[in-house]
Amino acid sequence: MITRRSVLLAIGVLAAPRLSQGQPQSKTPRIGFLWFASIGDPSLLQFRSAFQQRLSALGYVDGKDILIEERFAEGHAERLSELARDLAASKVDVIVATAVAASSAARQATSTIPIVMVHAGDPVGAGLIASLARPGGNVTGTSNLSYAGKQIGLVRELAPRAAKLAILLNPSNANAPRYVTDAMEAGRKLNLSIAVAEVARVEDFPNAFAMIRDLRPDGLLVMTDPLIGEHRAEVIAFAANARLPANYDIPNLAREGGLVAYGPLLAEHYVMAAGYVDRILKGAKPADLPVEQPTRFELVVNLKTAKALGITIPKDMLLRADEVIQ
Repeated sequence: MITRRSVLLAIGVLAAPRLSQGQPQSKTPRIGFLWFASIGDPSLLQFRSAFQQRLSALGYVDGKDILIEERFAEGHAERLSELARDLAASKVDVIVATAVAASSAARQATSTIPIVMVHAGDPVGAGLIASLARPGGNVTGTSNLSYAGKQIGLVRELAPRAAKLAILLNPSNANAPRYVTDAMEAGRKLNLSIAVAEVARVEDFPNAFAMIRDLRPDGLLVMTDPLIGEHRAEVIAFAANARLPANYDIPNLAREGGLVAYGPLLAEHYVMAAGYVDRILKGAKPADLPVEQPTRFELVVNLKTAKALGITIPKDMLLRADEVIQ
């Protein structure tokens, strides 16, 4: 006898109960990544690898357990807002954003999607969070410190008779005011006069370089931010042509031809960012996750550049260096 039930079983209606409209369906989490840099930047590739390796160790494989959607500003700050709005409109589960510029663009695009900022300078001053311990809102992540005092000390070691220094920085960087304050304070203690050359746009580099040349400083400090980092090759070349002992706050810049660099292992920020993503996907709220700062630092000295500039690196600095490039 053919019954209605046997017909329903035959076509599979009763064999596989359907989810009600109110019952949530599982989905693969989507991570939006907002980069200031260009897609082929070697540093970006290193940072992306550190991020994905940590995610993999936490049990997330891109394309399987999570989906990572990336947007690249290609070094153009004006593109960040549009890219951030695109990620927010696509309703990703978390947005990871580099530095204050990308983090601010993401925050303007959404007040609900969790945002993990990476190496953001002075996020409190930038209005991204309420405090490092209790961020509040939908933003947390990692923050950078100011290394101006340390940089000035290193330049003074390289040029003991230095009387005046120049600083190259982006004034729109949220950490710039603190950096300048720290530099001025350190400079007063060492009887150094300090001038600041500003680059807020790509077009500003020639004028900033000309200003530094006219100043004829005894040394140069470079506060690296996404804009200066995108044009670091030009900055390193300028310092070499001007025969200036220059100190950078990102170790990789000494590996790329800069004289001396001291700063945190930036890749560590991306390892920590993966940890934030993991906790957020498991239900943690950004407002309750304290902002972390780097714990590992490097001093890198490039002896090849020193020889080209005719500079003798102090033996004590070489002994302290984590890496000496021959």
